[in-house]
Order: sequence, then structure tokens, then C-alpha cells
Amino acid sequence: MSNQSPHPQNDSPDWLNAYEDLANNQLGNGSSCQQIHPIIENWFTQLMDGDPPESRDSVMQAISCLATEVLYSSPENLVEPLLKQVGEDELGIWIEQILLIGRAFEIALRKGELDDL
Repeated sequence: MSNQSPHPQNDSPDWLNAYEDLANNQLGNGSSCQQIHPIIENWFTQLMDGDPPESRDSVMQAISCLATEVLYSSPENLVEPLLKQVGEDELGIWIEQILLIGRAFEIALRKGELDDL
């Protein structure tokens, strides 16, 4: 696996630069993903083998609405090929699942389950 990101630095939002710089400062330039990936992979496998985090109905509705906003604001050159393969509802559900994984990740961080990072 290459140490370089598959996306040029200027393709990511500017606010992400500070996090990448912090990781590289703490772990050595370019090495952060190699050191962190096994921890994240283990966490992700455990998440997928279990149940999603408990959520109030209003939170689930908000995540669904956010998934719709992400879908409709995504670049056409990304969405159009996907819509040729799956329906809009399926793509929306996939985005919703990604958001739920992000929510579970944040919960794990807040609970200290990923303190090894």
C-alpha cells in the first residue's frame, strides 16, 4: 500500500488538512494510515458483526435527511454512474449507512473505545 493519498491534497476540504498534519506530526509523515489502519479495521469488523448504536427515532430521521442532502449535493460525475447501477433509494440507503458508521465511530471515540489511536 502506498503512503500517498489516492487524492491530491487540494482535492480534500481545507479543514481536513489540520487533522492530516496532526497525524503526521504525531506518527511521522506518511505513516499515520499504516499505524492506525489495523486498529480501525478491527473496530469496523466488530461493528459490522454487531448491532448499530442505539438511536432515538428523531436521530434516525435526521440521518436519513442528511443522507438525502449528501446525495443531492454530490458531484454529478460521481452520482450518475452509480445511479446506472442502483436506484436512487438504494444509493440513499448506502449513504445513510456510511453516516451511521461515522456516528458509531464518533460514539466509540467519545467512549474511549479507540484510545489506542
